Amino acid sequence: MSVTKRFLLLLGVVLCCAAVAMAQTCLLDQYNKVQRQKLNCTANDVRIAEVTNIRDPATGQTLTTCFQGTTFSFLADFKVLTTSSQARENIGLYIATQSTTQALTGACVDNIIAPLHKADGTSCVSGSLGCFGSDNYHETDPAPDTCGDTSSGDFSTTFGAGAEKVTLRIDNFKCEAPAGSTTLVLPNCTSWQIPGGTIQCVSSPPSYDYPFNGPGGTPTAIPGSPSKCNCSVISLPITPITATVITQKACTTALNPGPAAFTQNPNTQSPTNCDAGPQGSTVTYTVAITNTSSSGGVTIDQVCDNAYGTIFRTLDPGFTGAACATGSSGITAQNIDCPPGPLAAAGQAGATGKCTFTAVVGENLAGLTDIVSASGHSTVNTSSTFTNAQSNSVTVTSSDAPSTATTTKGFVATTAACATVRYSVDVKNTSGADEVLTLSALNDTAFGDITKVGTTGPPVVLGTTCGVAAGVGTLLGSTGAGSLPASLQVGSGDSSHYKCQFDAQFCSAVDANTCISNTDKVTATLAGDECAGGLPCASEPVTVTANTLTVKECLGVTVTSTP
Repeated sequence: MSVTKRFLLLLGVVLCCAAVAMAQTCLLDQYNKVQRQKLNCTANDVRIAEVTNIRDPATGQTLTTCFQGTTFSFLADFKVLTTSSQARENIGLYIATQSTTQALTGACVDNIIAPLHKADGTSCVSGSLGCFGSDNYHETDPAPDTCGDTSSGDFSTTFGAGAEKVTLRIDNFKCEAPAGSTTLVLPNCTSWQIPGGTIQCVSSPPSYDYPFNGPGGTPTAIPGSPSKCNCSVISLPITPITATVITQKACTTALNPGPAAFTQNPNTQSPTNCDAGPQGSTVTYTVAITNTSSSGGVTIDQVCDNAYGTIFRTLDPGFTGAACATGSSGITAQNIDCPPGPLAAAGQAGATGKCTFTAVVGENLAGLTDIVSASGHSTVNTSSTFTNAQSNSVTVTSSDAPSTATTTKGFVATTAACATVRYSVDVKNTSGADEVLTLSALNDTAFGDITKVGTTGPPVVLGTTCGVAAGVGTLLGSTGAGSLPASLQVGSGDSSHYKCQFDAQFCSAVDANTCISNTDKVTATLAGDECAGGLPCASEPVTVTANTLTVKECLGVTVTSTP
């Protein structure tokens, strides 16, 4: 036995339908082929009073469910009840297959009351699988008439007095409940003729199909007059079902390590708010998909994320759903781990499958909120599908590390009276995370632009290695610090520093201690890296700390640095 059929036995779900032998129409459509007039169906002599023992034609198993929107076949025992003591002849039975309201027009399975028979012409016992017809068949019209008759004198061992049990196969019955109902209904009509007003009605074995007068002729199991019919709607204990899932999502980061946790009824998931830290970090997303179908398992065909696009799409060519939309973040999911098979095991309603992926969420995506959606189908009936089963939302935040720098000036030596001093300059990037700074200028409060040698003064710059490839002026022959602008990296290595020296001359009045002095500081012009393409961005603020240096020339040298 195949896996599919094992599901049938366990779940009572019809997977396929037998082909209808010929197109059939309902009571009024058949009657109008003979009499072009309306039916009023006011008589109540013969009616279908009950439908029981609904079962699968292939296995005989009781049917209690069907898949919403599909068509299926079933066998059933129909209680045909007659209230007239006189014979009611050439009974027609009309079962609507596509309507939930009536069996007068449209698509029907049309039958007569036939003797017990099998489709292959062999005899059978009422109630056995593949045995059709009446358990109390009798014919009151002369041969060759074979359309069964009824009366209140009938007796069925199943339904009792006044009734016959007629076993019929109904094909292509639509699994659709009427509005306000959770179970199916069976619209039906019966028709009959009365003694003295019958027409010959012949149906041949072994199939005993609904009879027509000659090939392509007129139907013969029709009402003897517009009142000789009865129509009703009977409830069927069959519940339409659909494939459904619950989709949930959680996130984890180094600052919110989890683990990801999920519950159902009520549905909860955590964490759903995660911190990626300063400058961002890698986020791991976990998706949980739980089978909530009332019967059978589900297979997941596609998982989409509105921020990251396609997370999973089956390779099965039978899946033709629209591709996932491009993610809004512009980032592609990485390290995707989604099983290509069923995420909820067949036959296990309530089973959960999980799927994980990662993404790098940087400071430029701070406050990223996204959801996933799943599409798939029932493993029992592939035509029962679900799409866009959306999860809860998940938010990931990040912060921008501050941009900072220091400029430190130091005393080297006195080279001449009145006085020529050699200063050192060290500009260092002290930022956190990934902030690269660009140094574009160095200016001194006393000597001005220290990258250029002056021609007038004092105060005046006499020589420099700042802003040049090779020393100039009094520092000619020394190695320059390099031209500006210059890039300062984050870290403790040399790449985070820009170091240079300059000679400058200053004069001042001699104080009481026979000293001259000069107080000044160097200001560095710096820019951050947050503009498009990582280019310097003057609009990004950079906090620069610069010390103030005082140099005194006496018999010795005193240097004071603050702070």
